[in-house]
This record gives sequence, structure tokens and C-alpha cells, in this order.
Amino acid sequence: MSADDGDRSDSDPPTLRGLLASSLATVRSRPPAELGLVALPLPALLVGVSLLPGVEAWRFSLATEGVFANRWALWTAFASSFVHADAVHLADNVVNYWLLVAVAYPLSVVAGWRRRLLGSVAAYLAVVPLVSAWATVVALGGVTDAPTAGFSDVNSALLGYLVVVWFAALAAESDRAGSATPAGVDPRWAVVAAFASLALAYVAPSGAGYFPPLPAVGSLFAVGAAIAAVGLYAAVGRPRVAGLDLSPERELLYVTGASVAAAGVIGSLVLVPFGSNVFAYLAGYVVGFAVPFVGVLADGGAGGRADRGDG
Repeated sequence: MSADDGDRSDSDPPTLRGLLASSLATVRSRPPAELGLVALPLPALLVGVSLLPGVEAWRFSLATEGVFANRWALWTAFASSFVHADAVHLADNVVNYWLLVAVAYPLSVVAGWRRRLLGSVAAYLAVVPLVSAWATVVALGGVTDAPTAGFSDVNSALLGYLVVVWFAALAAESDRAGSATPAGVDPRWAVVAAFASLALAYVAPSGAGYFPPLPAVGSLFAVGAAIAAVGLYAAVGRPRVAGLDLSPERELLYVTGASVAAAGVIGSLVLVPFGSNVFAYLAGYVVGFAVPFVGVLADGGAGGRADRGDG
């Protein structure tokens, strides 16, 4: 490559076309079976469940005394996450799932987190429905006996995963840059973003009347974000991305990932449509963040690659 070519490459702005081309190249480098496992089984399962007769009875009733009150309560607490009120509700959750996976998967590839993504999704499917049902009963059990259903709690968990893998991918970029540049990002900075988003969720007015602003709770999360930021700054320094020399397409991937995460937090935790179960969203988001973040802590906060042999 000539010097002129290099200068032109550095000055070219990122484009959506370039992002799509880069994403397609990343996708094509992965085994087809793995891509299919990420994109198809869960939407197919949701569609299949919606076609079963009498599936409306699987919705979780808030008149239930608790998730473990009896076997039927336990079953509906779990199964309700895979049941939808109508075709529009189903389509909305399937599209949201694909949107989240469309950015979480390439970022997982960059971070070397392919196996961690699959393991996290498996954990979400097993745990999030029960946790979200429990949180909903605790918060709303004495207010209404309406049934709840929908995959949004698991999608919220994927949103929490996206927050962590975004930082983990940047940390992997830092590792590849080596010691030749002072640039670097510690993936533990994800906890600052998570606490800040929860502070916003509890402080900002919500469209759901049963979830009023709680400044005291929001302030606790804001203080937690500040303490975490000060501690991380003292321990590892501030995030530095300017010296990573990312391609325009890679930069656009991070901008897209951050935009999807921000829009997801605002759309599910702040500007909540009336009738939405924000407590299930919160429970899913917290579990979704916690599962991969525990992995980050187990890695010692390093951007080291969790999947040995990943490119």
C-alpha cells in the first residue's frame, strides 16, 4: 500500500456500507452451524410455542402467591417468557432479539467471547424467566392480578450482555495493539456504564404509572457509578481508544453497538410504554450484565480472550 493510500484510508469516514461489508466478512469467517445456532433456534422456538393450542394458559398470573407456590406457578413463571399476547408482540420480540444479536455477536467475535456468548444465553434462558417473574410478583403482586408474558426479559438480559461485551471487545483491541501505544480499555469500566444506566432508569419519569421516579434509589446507583469510576481511574487509568488505530468500519461497529445499547436502555427502562413490565426488564438487564461481568472479574479484568484459538 502506498503512503497516499494509507492517508486516504485514514481520512475516509466510516459508512454503513463499510460496516455491513465488514460484518459480512466477520460472519463468513465463522462456522455456519455457529451462526445458525445464534440466529435461528430461539426465534423458531418462540414461533413454535405461539402455535401451540392453549398456550395462553402458560402466562404467569400475578395473583400467584409466589414463583415456588406450586408446580404450576413454577412452570408458568418459566414458560411465560416464551408466550406472547399476539403476533405483533411476538414479532417485536423476535426483531429486538435479532437486533441485539446482530451487534452482540460480532463484538463477541472481536472479544474472543463466542463461547461466553452461547453460555450466557443458555444461562439467561434458564434463570431470567424465574428471576423476572419473582421480581414482578414482589413489585406488583399486591397491585394487580394481570397475567404477564413475553420474551422481553431475556432480550433485556442480552442488552446487559451487550454493555459488557462492548468494553471487552475494546479491551481485546487494546491487547492486540500491544505496548506500542498508550491506548487501552479495561473491561471493568462496563460497571460504570451499567450503574449509570440504572441511575437513569430510576431517576427519569417513566411512561408506566406503577414505576414512578425513585430519586433515592437512582442516587445510590449514581454514587456507585462515581465510586467505581474513581476506583478504576486510580487502578487502571481512564479508557484510551484514540491510539487503537481502528478501521472506519470497526469504529462504526462500536458506534452502532453503543447506540443499540443506549436505545435499548431508554426504550425498555426509561420511556416505558404503558402496560410494559418494567420490573421484568430490570431483572433481565441486571442478570444479563452480571453473568458476563463475573467472567470479566474471573479473568482478572484483563482483556484476554476467553475463547482460546479465536481470531
